[in-house]
Amino acid sequence: MSGEKFQAHEIRDFIKINYKYTMGGQSKFFIELKNNKKLLGTKCTKCGKTWMPPRINCSECYEPADWIEMKQTGTIEVSTIVWYTTSAFIKAIPYGVAFVKLDGADTALLQGIFSENLVPSKVKKGSFVKAVFLKEREGKMTDFFFVPEDEYETWINKPEYEGGV
Repeated sequence: MSGEKFQAHEIRDFIKINYKYTMGGQSKFFIELKNNKKLLGTKCTKCGKTWMPPRINCSECYEPADWIEMKQTGTIEVSTIVWYTTSAFIKAIPYGVAFVKLDGADTALLQGIFSENLVPSKVKKGSFVKAVFLKEREGKMTDFFFVPEDEYETWINKPEYEGGV
C-alpha cells in the first residue's frame, strides 16, 4: 500500500445558510442610505471631529458623537485598481477602490470607484468624486459608489442608477 498514489475522494455539495445580522449602532447610516440616499457621518460632541465612516463614540476622546448628514462629494486620498474580485463584482472589473474623504469629513471612507474609462489618472490622489446610488437599494455599502466628477451625469442617467440628494 505504501507505493500507491493517493487519490482524494470528494463530494460536491451546496450549503445554503439563512443568516440575519444587525448593524447595531451603525443602523441609522444604512437606513438613511437605503431610504433617503443620504450619507451620514458623526461629529464628536467634545472635540468636533467628523467621522466618516461614522462612529457612535469618538475614537480619539471617547465621547459620544452626533449623527450629521455628509456631502456626497469628496477627494480620493489613496486608491488602487482591482482586477480580481468576488462573483458580486466580476462584471465590473476593472474598478477602483479608494479611501474617499468626503467634503467636511476628517476621516476617509473605503469605497468603490467606477469609471467609463478606468485609467490610473481617474483614481489618483486628489481626484474629485461624487456618489452615485443604485435605484434599488438594500441598505448595504454596495448601494452606492463614487465616480469621477466629470462622469457623474453619465452615470446617473443609466437606468439602474440615480444621483443623490
